[in-house]
Amino acid sequence: FREAESSATADYLTGMANARALSMHLEQELDRCARDKAGAAVIVCDLDGFKQVNDRYGHLTGDKVLKTFAASLLKVCRHYDYVARMGGDEFVIVAPNMTPAAFEERVIVLNALARSAGIETCGADFLSLSSGTAFFPNDGLNAEQLLAEADRRMYSAKRRHYEEIEGDAIEAAEKRTSIDPDEECHV
Repeated sequence: FREAESSATADYLTGMANARALSMHLEQELDRCARDKAGAAVIVCDLDGFKQVNDRYGHLTGDKVLKTFAASLLKVCRHYDYVARMGGDEFVIVAPNMTPAAFEERVIVLNALARSAGIETCGADFLSLSSGTAFFPNDGLNAEQLLAEADRRMYSAKRRHYEEIEGDAIEAAEKRTSIDPDEECHV
């Protein structure tokens, strides 16, 4: 019975809370915040470049990256934060009393963890993290609203990230193919 109960709320790969456990915890946390007139942040994170890990190195290596990132994530979160794997390469942190400024600082740390997981596991520096956050009560009053808003913001950050990469690639290509008008042409 205990094993079945644990497997219903724990992610099989990382051992951290799964989406079901997150849903139950988040509702309880929001009830507590409403009673205490306190705030909380819901942070949704997604590993950028993770598909490359599975494609280049295989799914077992991808699993190792997820385990490494999850273990690091648990180490840097505060003892009263709640961390869960939603599935795939998406993680959620419920952070009571986190301010927007503290979130910005946390994003830097989380991105460094993603990069480190890629370097440690694959020996390559191509992983990064897109994250979005929603704050209770300003961005929503229930779990569904907060998760949806944090997810929307995470995808917006992901879009900006890939636009930057694409812009850098275009700029580099233009530099390689540009012709200096003062340079002589030899045919």
